[in-house]
Amino acid sequence: MPPVRAALLLLAFVLSAGIAHVASLFALPRFSTEDAFSRLEKDAPINALAPLDDRAAQAIPFFDRATAIAICRYALDEGPVRLRVKLSETYLSIAFAERHRGIFNSVSDRAATGGSLDIVIATQKQLERILALDEEDQVIEEIRIAAPGSRGLAILKVLVDRPSSRERAETVLREARCESERLPD
Repeated sequence: MPPVRAALLLLAFVLSAGIAHVASLFALPRFSTEDAFSRLEKDAPINALAPLDDRAAQAIPFFDRATAIAICRYALDEGPVRLRVKLSETYLSIAFAERHRGIFNSVSDRAATGGSLDIVIATQKQLERILALDEEDQVIEEIRIAAPGSRGLAILKVLVDRPSSRERAETVLREARCESERLPD
């Protein structure tokens, strides 16, 4: 075999192997069954809030022990989902995520009105229906979020700024609500 042809075959092999390697790296998250999303999903019932213990919270990438965490696994098939959380003494945030998409929206306690955070997450079609039901002069105090898909997670975090405030942070999460709502016909 001439050296030029051998070099071309070697180059073709290296390029093919490189492309296959890079493609498998990009495909791996799609086929993983033990990613953070899957592990968090196991501990959360649908359309209900589930506070996470330290073991379950370890599934969250870059987990910070100075936070109390709860998960709301929502399904918008039957209607929008409302999250209602009273404000805590410290920082409170909610991140909305979908499988293979990651976080698509987040809200902090700075958006709260009347001492609580009231969020409605809905599909675009449901959101349009909600907007059609609004009265013209009605003041809207809830935050409305259009979800790209019908299933996902809401990750609620309350900052624990000192060890003695952990119980208060966990109480805020236990009292929070994540409930499905039906739209009027």
